[in-house]
Amino acid sequence: MNPKFAKLFFLLLFFFFHPTRSETLISVSAQKPKLKEIYDELKLPATVLANENIKVTSVVSEKIKKIQFEEGGFVKRNQILIELVDNEEQAIFKQVNAELEETEKNYKRALKLSSKGNISQSVLDKRLMIKKKLTGKIEEIKARIEDLKIKAPFDGYTGVRNFSEGSFVRPGDVITRLYDIKTLKIQAFAPESFSEQIQPNLSFNVEFDSKTPDINGKISVVDPAVDSKTQTFKIIGKISNITNKIKPGMMVKIKIPLKKRKAFLVKEGAILSQDDISFVYLVVNKNEISKKRVEIGIRNKGMVEILDGIYHNDLIVYEGINKIQKGSKVKIK
Repeated sequence: MNPKFAKLFFLLLFFFFHPTRSETLISVSAQKPKLKEIYDELKLPATVLANENIKVTSVVSEKIKKIQFEEGGFVKRNQILIELVDNEEQAIFKQVNAELEETEKNYKRALKLSSKGNISQSVLDKRLMIKKKLTGKIEEIKARIEDLKIKAPFDGYTGVRNFSEGSFVRPGDVITRLYDIKTLKIQAFAPESFSEQIQPNLSFNVEFDSKTPDINGKISVVDPAVDSKTQTFKIIGKISNITNKIKPGMMVKIKIPLKKRKAFLVKEGAILSQDDISFVYLVVNKNEISKKRVEIGIRNKGMVEILDGIYHNDLIVYEGINKIQKGSKVKIK
């Protein structure tokens, strides 16, 4: 062979078969699926309720003398919220109390005379009876005065007040509301098919908005009856409202973990969806990409359950899937 042609031939071979001319390898991250224990979850919409919620009302008809709470403020149990006008009751109390003091003196005087035989037993008994009647009258007046002081039955936050000082209120008039929101109730309705799986003391997770971290709670009440119209039953759980940012009436979502089982999990970034069908990219012989259809299950904390379509030793791409397609050559980071 002519030396010039031989040199040209070898240059052509070098040009076409040198690695720099081969297909560029795409860098991806891949790993085998992980076998882990997971829970089946029941997700339900739910409503936040106050642990306790009462209407603050009067039991008598009277004017408001003084309001001793701030709207939306925190109050302690037995703290006075509203004082009603009690001028008449206080006057009667002073009068009866003065009569009782006089009666007690007369009784003590009669008791001394009786010990010396200078007074009959019937007179002593009569003065004792008068004393007891006045003592009972005093207790009755005290109770009436106490009814004119409306107190908080538990620690909580007051709502908006509907009356001002000087307003006349009647029994049943709602002056304000009182809410215990240190602990909150979470109310949801579960399908009847879960009636055997959901029991008291079962843990659950509450999802709020993106600014509020999830909170764990426990189911406290499971309604034993199923609603015949909705085919659901009521469940109530409790959570601690540590930040006081969660308000009664808010709508939330709860997740209740049920059966525990083992499953293959892959990173969420490995899943490719097309027309409601899920795929993954596998690294197969000689670092070539193969596309495989899969059936997915639950998603949890950045991982996705694979129900069908892969094996335990499959190498699944989870980073760089936007740069590859079936048949691509890759190198694994």
